[in-house]
Amino acid sequence: MKPTSFLFLLFLLLPILSVAQVSTNTKPKKKKKQSLLSLMDYREIIPVTLEGEITDLIENKFNQKERTGSFTFSDSLGQEITLPVRFETRGKTRLVRCDIPPVMVYIDKPALKDQRIKDYPKLKVVVPCFQDNLSEEYLYRELLIYKLYALVSDFYFRVQAAEMICLDKVTKDTTHNFPAFFIESDKEFRKRTDTEELSEYSITWSDLEPEQAQITALFQYMISNTDWKIDHKHNLKYFKKDTASPLIIVPYDFDYSGLVNTHYAKPNPDYQQESIRQRIYLGKRNKFLNKTIKHFLSKEAEIFEMIAEDTRLSEASKTDIKSFLIPFFDLLKSKKARRKVFNR
Repeated sequence: MKPTSFLFLLFLLLPILSVAQVSTNTKPKKKKKQSLLSLMDYREIIPVTLEGEITDLIENKFNQKERTGSFTFSDSLGQEITLPVRFETRGKTRLVRCDIPPVMVYIDKPALKDQRIKDYPKLKVVVPCFQDNLSEEYLYRELLIYKLYALVSDFYFRVQAAEMICLDKVTKDTTHNFPAFFIESDKEFRKRTDTEELSEYSITWSDLEPEQAQITALFQYMISNTDWKIDHKHNLKYFKKDTASPLIIVPYDFDYSGLVNTHYAKPNPDYQQESIRQRIYLGKRNKFLNKTIKHFLSKEAEIFEMIAEDTRLSEASKTDIKSFLIPFFDLLKSKKARRKVFNR
């Protein structure tokens, strides 16, 4: 072969040889790590099977020992994921009042690592108080509140609705099936928002990030919730961006709010509340109040749209919630009404 012909052939083969070399040296990409909540986030309500000592958990709810079992669901690709877990009852008021206790699930950390799932092993589970339609409606209302809060604040706990299929590993009983939702763990929230959690008590209004505090206070007023206290860290979590930053408060547990309107919620005597649907503003007026009011008014249409499009709520609940929220937005639009509430 002539030298010129050989060089021409080599010139033609070089791209093919380069591609072959790259293909040989390229390793298959590893599956991107996601959290459990992110793996479930592809659908509105995800079926989940919790297998373990379910009957014992419910019948002996005050024995807050850890029980072992498994947690199974399918991801967006249809792949079934089963993880070993420990779970226990949690809470205070709901633990006493409810037939079905709220649950904390602890995922096996080595199993998370093996399946390339992010290391957020705690999953707070909210379940109906009783196995009846009314309790399920309360659950859906509280779930809605978490989603509404995410509309108005940048700092919120993510939630995921689920259909809990509870399988007793001893009796193979599956009668304890009910709707539920999962709440994002503190650890996952910290990673997502690049914050650190603080456990201090005796916090005052002046310690808080003022705009976020105003958003939280006005939201609690909107849903008529007085079951929270800044200085007692009651139904609030505290986070901060760095040591010099003010505290960011994130609320949770809304079952005592007027919007949920549970039969077991009582008016708060600390504020002379006459009914749980009597709104009482527990914030303090600051320079961000007017901005926050405008912010809420800008979200009014989205809030009512979210309520209308909620597939879990009954039409009766939707009507009741809308009727309950309309006076709140009417108040925000009235200077006279605002002065009466917020200038005290």
